[in-house]
Amino acid sequence: MTEACVPTVLVTSRPPRHRHDYVDELVGDDSEGRAPKGVVLEFRTDPFRAHGVDVIHLTDIATVLGGPRTPARERTRRAKRFTRMLKRRGIALVRTVREGEATREPSPAEAIVNAAATSVTSPDPTAAAAGHAITVIGHSHVRDRFLGFPREDPVAGRVLITAVTTLHPSSQPAVNVFGIADVPGWTLRIAGKVPIEIEESYARTLADHTDTMSLRDELLSDAACVSEVSQAEIVLVTGVANHRSQSILMLALSLDRPVLVEDTPQTRSLAEEVGASWVRRHPGPLTAHALETELAALRADPPTGRPNLDSRDPNLISEQYNAVYRAAAAAR
Repeated sequence: MTEACVPTVLVTSRPPRHRHDYVDELVGDDSEGRAPKGVVLEFRTDPFRAHGVDVIHLTDIATVLGGPRTPARERTRRAKRFTRMLKRRGIALVRTVREGEATREPSPAEAIVNAAATSVTSPDPTAAAAGHAITVIGHSHVRDRFLGFPREDPVAGRVLITAVTTLHPSSQPAVNVFGIADVPGWTLRIAGKVPIEIEESYARTLADHTDTMSLRDELLSDAACVSEVSQAEIVLVTGVANHRSQSILMLALSLDRPVLVEDTPQTRSLAEEVGASWVRRHPGPLTAHALETELAALRADPPTGRPNLDSRDPNLISEQYNAVYRAAAAAR
């Protein structure tokens, strides 16, 4: 393959649509015709139907191996079939690892796929994969994505926990912490679908705090999520290693709302990047004392200006993916 060639990449996902999703990170922002054009992207959820492509970007290994209920023997069979196909058709593999994948021992089937990967990417800078150096590519900002969406004025004292899909399991302990914290003048807004298995627990907690907690129990559209975030004084992001939580974090910063997250190497790096007053951190799991301290500190010294998101420009992020694809195609 020559430098003049433009590789074709099959992304194992649905194509970009009206709802913002991970695949938008790969495409960039072409509203002004400036999105990177260094590769041709195709989108298909079945990686075994890869014909005439140079690279497969495996965004979720389940598309190859099957879900958690798939028997181990079948998962291994699928992994071997997939890697044989890659070799037979001369296709390079880019694999993205997600929350928890890279920090645990891979299954035999996962190990087979990992061994076939030309490149490994992750949005999490703390990730590591056996046998591969990981290219860390962070989430892009969405400042321009939602320019036409109605935004609300912030509600003084509103803390928001939200999700575009189902609320992360780590949100429930945070709700419980808010319930026991001494934070007069603050209220908690929860927006997102409550998992069925903890609906009763949420209902009991909310019944005990009707004056200070409210719940919007539904899957949120992009417009609804923008509305909820814009009304918050601060967004409490739990499960920050989860890629969907990272999307909420970046949405909040894009809408000029500070976030409160657990102190990790990842969030410390982000705070240095965008401004410490925008990314407020608590040590370890959230406690009532930590919540009280951080909310008091926010009131005493609120952020000014806007967070620095220059390095999270959508087309810069897209170009980082394009560079990975071109290098993988050239290495075949």
